[in-house]
Amino acid sequence: MPPGWHNPGMRVLLTGSAAPPLPDGAWPHGVATPAAGQGVPTLADVASWWAPHADLDVVALAAQGPGFLDALAPVAPEVLAGVVPGPAGSEVPVALRRRTADAGGAPTRPTVYVDASQVPAAGDAGTLGPGSPDPTVPARSSTAVGHLLALAVDAARDAAGAPGRVVLATGSSTSHDAGLGALRALAGAEVGRVAGDAAVEEVLRAARAALGGTDLVAAVASDVPLLGLHGASATLDGRGVDAAVAQHLERELGAVAHDVAAAVDRLASDGTGGGGALVGRDLLATATTGRRLAGLPGAGSGGGLGHAVAALGGRLVPALRVLADDLGLDARLAGADAVVVLADELGAHELGDGTVREVAARAGHHALPVVVVARSVVAGRREQAAAGLSGAYAWDDGDPRALVERVARTWSRG
Repeated sequence: MPPGWHNPGMRVLLTGSAAPPLPDGAWPHGVATPAAGQGVPTLADVASWWAPHADLDVVALAAQGPGFLDALAPVAPEVLAGVVPGPAGSEVPVALRRRTADAGGAPTRPTVYVDASQVPAAGDAGTLGPGSPDPTVPARSSTAVGHLLALAVDAARDAAGAPGRVVLATGSSTSHDAGLGALRALAGAEVGRVAGDAAVEEVLRAARAALGGTDLVAAVASDVPLLGLHGASATLDGRGVDAAVAQHLERELGAVAHDVAAAVDRLASDGTGGGGALVGRDLLATATTGRRLAGLPGAGSGGGLGHAVAALGGRLVPALRVLADDLGLDARLAGADAVVVLADELGAHELGDGTVREVAARAGHHALPVVVVARSVVAGRREQAAAGLSGAYAWDDGDPRALVERVARTWSRG
């Protein structure tokens, strides 16, 4: 087959990213980000290399950070600019994306998408006390996220003032307070510490009322719970955060979770709910609803922003699932002959929480072959087959363009 041969009739859906994923709830220090110009191909690069060999449909999927909003541009083209209060009286510019029409262009209930990583954590640093190897605990309040949510709730209302849908991407937030600051800001409370679960109950009631019936969704970057060995604080150990600080933060999150759980239970028992439905509400076990919030998959996302959304009566949904649904990925897969996923490393992350798993599962319903092109492949053939992959290729220390073009020629011959 001549090297220039191509099959323009073949339809390939291309998605993914070769950039290493940021950890959920990224701490400002100790988080490595890929440097530009070091051979990391973009989705656009791979699309240009593959394009001569097939008809491409490129779908960007990003679970967190600015890429989340960028990925939604095809369905939420309207960009709203705003300002929210930041640390020390500063003003922080933010961007929101709004969707007001369905895939066919018909008007629909507005959806506003926001990214928590746009706003910084706020507050004053605390101390661990005498004898600590690192006595300073950086402040990580989510107050600015609460102001961002308030802005989004207003922007999601339709012309008649009816509530819409707000999607908050929680990953890469620098806050770490179980979402307490966000609850207080949304409730209109002054910045500061809330003492006791009775005060938290009033904050939660006011915050739910401020939503005014808004359909609130946390697009979580991972299924990390709030507390425990695999919780939000436990993940900080590998990011340059002192173990004593992480343990202190775990105790702080535990205290907030206790107060919020009691407040949620009381709001549920009084029959009002404080203005919102409860996540995972079970009519046979209503009294334990609040106690289950901290253990919900994704409750620890963004340092506990998922926990706050759950307490507000919102839903916790994997960010990649939100994007895939809102971008109409299933319908686009129905028109494809094959799927190609670009990845940094095909391993536990991609097969567990990453784009490969989400896309491969959906492609399986259409009996489509799924091919992964990655910097490295560490998953064995059995793991690849179990995930529904038809092939996996790594450029390792080689030329990613040469690999992509070779794989494209191979898969365009069918």
